[in-house]
Amino acid sequence: MKIQLFSIAVFVSLAVFPLSVKAGSYVDHRGHNVDSLEMAIAGWSADRIAEASDEELLHLVYDWHDLMMGYLNINGERSLYYSRKVFNTSVRKGWKDMVWTSAKVIGQHFWAREQYDSATFYYNTALQTIRTMKVGEVDLEHPDGLTQYDIDDGLSSMYGTIGNLYSIQDSIGLAMEYYAKAGEIFERHGWNNSLSSLYYNMAETWFEEGDILKAKENYDLGLEYAIKAEDSLWIAGNKAGLGKVEMSERHLRKAIRLLDEAGQYYSAHDDQEWQGLLDNLDYTNQVLRLQKRQARSGLIISIAAILLLIACALIYCHMRKLRQQKKQTDEVLNETIGELAPATDTAGIKLNDRELQILELVAEGLSVKEIANRICLSPETVKWYRKKLLTKFDVSSFIVLVNKAKEIGYLK
Repeated sequence: MKIQLFSIAVFVSLAVFPLSVKAGSYVDHRGHNVDSLEMAIAGWSADRIAEASDEELLHLVYDWHDLMMGYLNINGERSLYYSRKVFNTSVRKGWKDMVWTSAKVIGQHFWAREQYDSATFYYNTALQTIRTMKVGEVDLEHPDGLTQYDIDDGLSSMYGTIGNLYSIQDSIGLAMEYYAKAGEIFERHGWNNSLSSLYYNMAETWFEEGDILKAKENYDLGLEYAIKAEDSLWIAGNKAGLGKVEMSERHLRKAIRLLDEAGQYYSAHDDQEWQGLLDNLDYTNQVLRLQKRQARSGLIISIAAILLLIACALIYCHMRKLRQQKKQTDEVLNETIGELAPATDTAGIKLNDRELQILELVAEGLSVKEIANRICLSPETVKWYRKKLLTKFDVSSFIVLVNKAKEIGYLK
């Protein structure tokens, strides 16, 4: 079955989230290149490791973890080497957070090699490790104790990842079983963005399987949750999916309307959502071709062709205009940054580890693509976290977000 990269991006990327800093004086080296990371651990001989205290060893494991993530996209063998070191040491010491995180990364490597049995073994190891975690459990990794949110976040990530693995192996029943488990957690916490992406993913699977009715039901649910979350990316994605469904049922006017609504979002974000734009244009072209075949007069065919040419010309002009506007916008932002209004009261704002990690990278001025490359997430997931931060801090721009975060103390 064809893998829907856009649809599985959320769950697969969650499988390789790096952990945030959780121990006293540990220094996060992810901002450095892998050479600096290697230098950071060069002095650790076998004897020194054997004699190290648990606190010192945990710091070393964090360094191995950073190397595991740093090599993930540039040297698979080195990444797998360090992920095994993290896994083996953490299993021996009972550091559950590191056990399940490294097990997921090892599973990713086996997935990439199409060794699905081995991938399944490590994913299940990660899942079973999370299931042993208890709310309030305190250890070196969690000096303040585990929360139900921490556990549910890990469980939903693993359920989605395992569901994706079964999906690409055409084990649709098992895939849906694990998707449902992830959905229960999303519903419990009201994670509407995640619910939207989940139902989109399920709809894409059913569409590939040829079950148009189930595909439509899940696209509708995905759109419903996307609207609740006010997430324009997933609104566009689910509308594009519904457009495909209408096209397959030969409801061409509805298909064009839905694809056009989705295309408006993709065209407005073509520098970030170019793949979605291309896919949407492809389906739009398919619908137009079907309309041409149904047309009974040359006039209808001519109008359709002219509209298509106009649409392509407008998109081309819009893309050029966006590139020019980006440069101008950067200049305007630099000039007006000092005129921003002071931050409002932010008492009660709480960030989880991943949100704090994204916030720090946004503060560094990294783009969505740079953040995605830095921490091995999909761009869609990074954008979702950025929007979530804007909502939590009740701001509309990332400049205000950073300033507000500094005032609160989340950033230095």
